[in-house]
Amino acid sequence: MSLERVSAFRTARWDTRLAALQLCLSDPSYTDRLATFLRSLGQAVLVAAPGVLEVDLAPGVSARTELGIYLRVWKVLYPDASVHIDNDDEGEAPAA
Repeated sequence: MSLERVSAFRTARWDTRLAALQLCLSDPSYTDRLATFLRSLGQAVLVAAPGVLEVDLAPGVSARTELGIYLRVWKVLYPDASVHIDNDDEGEAPAA
């Protein structure tokens, strides 16, 4: 096995780049509360602006699905603070 093959295999296997997903809240007063909620569930969250959060997701569908579940729980807990995924490249409906 050549060194080139080993390097390419390791790169492909350990590709852990994160995709940033932007969440927009209908009510900016809930920004810190949503950030704390998502962080408590192990999500990497950055408050970008009032009413705007950036969530780092691992590549793949399962990370988006997991975030979607958390946002549905958020909607039950805080029905007045709806959340929309702003840079949604998969064409899904609003998150919560």
